[in-house]
Amino acid sequence: MGTRSHFQALLAACALLLTFTATRQSPLAQNYSSGILRMAKAAQMRAYMDPETDCCDDFYQFACGRWQKLQRTSLKKPKTAYLDQLEDLYVRKCGDMLQSGREMDNSADRKLTYFFESCRNDADIQKIGFEPIWHVVDFRGGWPIITSHSWYEYEYDWLKVVAELRRRLGVDILIGLEVVEDYEEADMNRLKVGAPKLPLGTKEHYLEDRYDDERDEYRENIEEKLYKYFPNMGEKWSTEVAKQVLDIEKNLAKGLPEYQKLTMPQMTRQRFVSELKSAYGNYVDLNRYLTIVLNQTIYSKVYETPDEYMPNLVEVVRDTPKLHIANYTMWRVLEHLDFAGEINHADNDMWCVRKIISYFPAQLQSMFNRNFNSVIMVNELQSTWADIKRSFHDELTSEQLAWISEKTRQHGIQKLEKIRLKLIAYDDVELADQLSDIDIYPGQYYKNLINILEWQSKHKLQALFSKPQPTQSEVRLPRYNHISNNIEIPVTFLQSRFFWDAEYPHALRYATHGFLLAHEMLRAFDASGRRYDQNGYQRSWWDASSTEAYDERAKCFVKNHYSKFNYRDHNLFSAQAEQESILDSGSLAIAQRAYQQWWENVADREDLLSKETLPLLYHTPQHLFYIGFAQLWCADYHDSIEKFDELPEPLRVNDALAHSGEFAREMKCKLGSRMHPERKCVLF
Repeated sequence: MGTRSHFQALLAACALLLTFTATRQSPLAQNYSSGILRMAKAAQMRAYMDPETDCCDDFYQFACGRWQKLQRTSLKKPKTAYLDQLEDLYVRKCGDMLQSGREMDNSADRKLTYFFESCRNDADIQKIGFEPIWHVVDFRGGWPIITSHSWYEYEYDWLKVVAELRRRLGVDILIGLEVVEDYEEADMNRLKVGAPKLPLGTKEHYLEDRYDDERDEYRENIEEKLYKYFPNMGEKWSTEVAKQVLDIEKNLAKGLPEYQKLTMPQMTRQRFVSELKSAYGNYVDLNRYLTIVLNQTIYSKVYETPDEYMPNLVEVVRDTPKLHIANYTMWRVLEHLDFAGEINHADNDMWCVRKIISYFPAQLQSMFNRNFNSVIMVNELQSTWADIKRSFHDELTSEQLAWISEKTRQHGIQKLEKIRLKLIAYDDVELADQLSDIDIYPGQYYKNLINILEWQSKHKLQALFSKPQPTQSEVRLPRYNHISNNIEIPVTFLQSRFFWDAEYPHALRYATHGFLLAHEMLRAFDASGRRYDQNGYQRSWWDASSTEAYDERAKCFVKNHYSKFNYRDHNLFSAQAEQESILDSGSLAIAQRAYQQWWENVADREDLLSKETLPLLYHTPQHLFYIGFAQLWCADYHDSIEKFDELPEPLRVNDALAHSGEFAREMKCKLGSRMHPERKCVLF
């Protein structure tokens, strides 16, 4: 067995052990010895490390060097990250929960369980076949050849077909439609019509030669799925239809914007629907399209974006045979309904859980919280938070932050004392009410899926006639809320044996939980947080001298350090990147001090020393702290990624550690080395 295969097998075994022992109330998990759990964690950490790398030259590579070999990226999965495994663990535990047969607390639980059971019931899906889909699209102009040998091109009304499909299933075909918040009037919503989201994304991916391989892979994937589900049609037919799909999307992509950095208002214009009718005529009658989708006439202005798309669509519709448009339309429906082969693979259960997450995220999290919420984990998190809070409180009351005026520091202490951890929770009755008008049945996957899509489409379109509601972005990690002055904790974050366990060294607890909590805590005191007081009111509580001193010290994180923002020949410097660098550096220092204070207060230090190390890893507790911090951010990016919304993890890890004098001393790095530069920046 090769080295890579050996490590992959070892890592898989460790992950399986850690996942299995994390299952709630598992008798086997309760009987696992401390030694097995510690050995599994050590093996996992060692598998990611590259001991051949000089830790004083590139500590990220030293801690995560083997990650990219074990967790490879691809076009379908362009990024892999250690923190993504937290969601994977959540998915696996939800799968166990949904098929365990445990008592369900409310109607929402039952509907989620019914959908999960129907999704994983491959036999019933194969037996039912296409029938539910043909029933939904049973109007003139279905997929020719397959549905009807008497299909006549002159009868095919493509606009009516795509409008009906958009209304019933929420699928955007040729025309994109969305309800968005008005850019100028904050208390109203408006329709946005224009380009749909194309599978390959940008204009460049469809039209530039350098992406030929990606387009070929995409076309071949369509061929494979078509032939798998329509073997009687033959390979030639599958090849022809796949080519038609790609050709149409390449032509549609000609109407996409040239510059990805343009904001939505820069690419958008407002028009009355009647103006759209005049502009594009019967080729693309948007007035008729919107009337069919919304079942009423729209008189208000709509957003049209991007402004080059619709004129291009007119040409595409005019120049493309109707047969090709019909084939493309039905392919998009089948892809939208996931009928093209995704449900029949080894990870079917996990795929079904992810479908539930995409449709009912809050309902599933609520169910998970009632089944897996661990009082022990909550208490441990609160204990870590108390230590982090105490460490920063000591810093605020010392002369270490003398650059902040005494008055501002007192305001800071008051704000710090009011920060609380808040577990994100939901009202179960309200969540059940949200699903009251949707029918989900055991053993009828496609009927359930169609019902869900119709329900979802209806509710999204109804938003046009109500005021905008605040959207809840996905929360995977602790997040500071300026308004409530709380750190919000998602239920998925509290999963045992992922970040920390009672059998692991405390060094890992402070390097993971401690760092993440400190990171969000410092948001209350950075350039944005200083504009909100302890009660969440938008009122600056920093005086002029403290603000000036902060801004001056912040310049150090940029000056003479431009190289740290370079990744794969991209300079990623921005105000957000600078702020992230400040938060990372300060959070690491606070978490390290909290761990050191805990260590100094241990009564039986000699007895505990063995527990603060791990087998297979010949490192001190302090070394484990830094390795645990770095491995929190192990990640890899596929070469196809050209745009980074945040600083890539290698830059974040090495930059934070390079500003730490404690790290340089512990790792015995020479002054002037990459990880021990002569000039270091300190704010907190």
